[in-house]
Amino acid sequence: MRDVLGFLLALIITVAAIPLLARAAGGWGLLAHPGPRKNHESPVPTVGGLAMGAAFLAAYALTGLAAALSPLLAAAVVITLIGGVLDDRHELRSLPKFGFQIAAAALLVLGGDVLLTHLGNLMNTQLFTLGRWAIPLTVFALVGVMNAINMADGLDGLAGALALAACANFAGAASLAGNAPEFAVLCIVVGATIGFLYFNARSPWRAQAAVFMGDTGSLLLGLLLGWLAVRLAMAGRPALTPISAVWILALPIGDTVTLLVRRGLRGRNPFHADRQHLHHILLALGLSSGQTVAALAVLSFALGAAGLAAEALKVPEYAMFYTYMAGLAAYGIAAEIGCRKLKL
Repeated sequence: MRDVLGFLLALIITVAAIPLLARAAGGWGLLAHPGPRKNHESPVPTVGGLAMGAAFLAAYALTGLAAALSPLLAAAVVITLIGGVLDDRHELRSLPKFGFQIAAAALLVLGGDVLLTHLGNLMNTQLFTLGRWAIPLTVFALVGVMNAINMADGLDGLAGALALAACANFAGAASLAGNAPEFAVLCIVVGATIGFLYFNARSPWRAQAAVFMGDTGSLLLGLLLGWLAVRLAMAGRPALTPISAVWILALPIGDTVTLLVRRGLRGRNPFHADRQHLHHILLALGLSSGQTVAALAVLSFALGAAGLAAEALKVPEYAMFYTYMAGLAAYGIAAEIGCRKLKL
């Protein structure tokens, strides 16, 4: 019952809040204006993430989760009401932006909510423990997932669709393992994301997004997905292995990592935006925006399902790790060659 209630509350609050916030967006300075890297022709309110954040916080509290999982509540407030909104309004530089992300991640770790104590049998049959590096590497992992989702938010509906694909795989693992609190949080995340996509995803009745999630939404989704990955992998009764969690988030993480490396090898600022993400490549190859979003959502879900299937079939974790790294290298090389040929 709590799961259904959380889903419905998040869905209804998001759908109800977005039109109200959109009307006030201009006065608050929360508008995305057309530009060289923007594929819209008029200003679009960037209040989707604020609505999702409000819905998550409300549903989280009303379903009784807040008392048991209060560090997550605090971290979500930092990302939604401080870091994300400030960034959407003032386009913060990298340093303060990372500062808010690190603060939110640190609240989770130091509050005792999540901690990566090991990475499973990552390199061989021995358990890869983190020891004194557990806290900084957990913060690094959470910030990494936040930025992966943030950098994937380049097309109408894309970040939301990738989040739903990840949630579907996380939900399957959590349900089978009986991880009730994490499953309840997943239901809230799914409800808020679907409510947002009603206004953001392109459809026969909407040629382009009515609202964007902005950095507020993408960072919040990244924070929640990172939290879920660590919690499910480090639970007393783990729902999945750490490498399976990586496979569930394989597409946004892989695209981000390879792009940062490619920019660095070319002597560019790794965080200087360009048009060489996987979704840009697919658009250049002739796919429409909707086709690109659908293809990447299906691919993301398939990669996560493959990771969970490999775990169920007792494939060694180190084999899954080396396979993922090989795929990452192959994609990075192919993407660099493709971008040069397509002159992106």
